Amino acid sequence: MNRTALVTLDAYTALFDIAGSLAGRFREITGLDEARATPAFQLWRAKQMERAAISNSLGLGRTSFRECTRQGLAYVEKRYDLDLGEERRLALVMAWDRLTPWPEADGVLAELKRRGYPLALLSNGDTDMLHALADILPVDIDHVFSSEEAGAYKPHPAMYALPLRKLGLESRNILHVAGATNDAIGAAAAGLPCYWSNRSGDSVLDPAFPPTHVRPNLEGLLDLLE
Repeated sequence: MNRTALVTLDAYTALFDIAGSLAGRFREITGLDEARATPAFQLWRAKQMERAAISNSLGLGRTSFRECTRQGLAYVEKRYDLDLGEERRLALVMAWDRLTPWPEADGVLAELKRRGYPLALLSNGDTDMLHALADILPVDIDHVFSSEEAGAYKPHPAMYALPLRKLGLESRNILHVAGATNDAIGAAAAGLPCYWSNRSGDSVLDPAFPPTHVRPNLEGLLDLLE
């Protein structure tokens, strides 16, 4: 493998535990019992991502990720006959700025920095959302590449072109750390070496675009990047 000049990391699935961070807060704010809150929360995430995919397809400019999040929540309110009101609705949407990293994430990032690897977030969030998440991490993040800059969401190739265009790097010298199957496919299709932190034991839908490395969590990065 060529010397890695930059490690780019997906925020929302690879680095941060969305359900562990938000599911309890969602249940508390919505007042749904656990049996209904779990599928409702999962629906919120699915509709958030569906709205981002629609944004890519419409060709009418990028809908902000904050707005995708808000529209996904509004969909859940209708499906579950909820009326959260603006204050509770805003609290849930803004909670995406305060997620909890996966248990091993802090240690892995700290060790990668100690070994001299520059780190970047390359993720679907708006720029301000990603900077808020970067501030939670225990190390300095050298670069933040947002879908806001790309004008499109993953797996659109414009996302993976950001570090190449802005830093003048070649794709072979970037290792992208994905957390979701579409991100792994997108990175592979764009020609980036990809480490897939595949916690759910998923598989890529299109085998023509396999990730370079597949591990169950982030710890394998330390074996790969010595």
